[in-house]
Amino acid sequence: MHSLNIHAMQWQPVADISAVNPLLPDDLACFRELRDVLQRYGALDRFGISLIHRHFDIADDEELMEYTDAEARTLTVKPVKKSDIDWQHTTITNWKLTEDEEVARIGCGCARNSGGHLGYHRGT
Repeated sequence: MHSLNIHAMQWQPVADISAVNPLLPDDLACFRELRDVLQRYGALDRFGISLIHRHFDIADDEELMEYTDAEARTLTVKPVKKSDIDWQHTTITNWKLTEDEEVARIGCGCARNSGGHLGYHRGT
């Protein structure tokens, strides 16, 4: 039986958006294979692909979090102190897979409560 160990992603090794290639024609074969694997596991409507990049550095004691304001139809992603994160009410939404198949790195979490998403940024 395999286990999945999740560790916080260190964003500094991730390339800045200005240094990352956009989707290239040569990437399409890789995307097709990823689609086929997701389909084989019944996860095609659950997982997708994102471009691994960063726009700014975050500290070692921070993690990126998503906050949603459904009324304003906005999504805000911002760094927060790991010690301030309520992990019981956080859904991890992005991972960076590593060469070690047993480890995934957290890329971003979505704050939520019993009613859905939290909109901490509404008043700011």
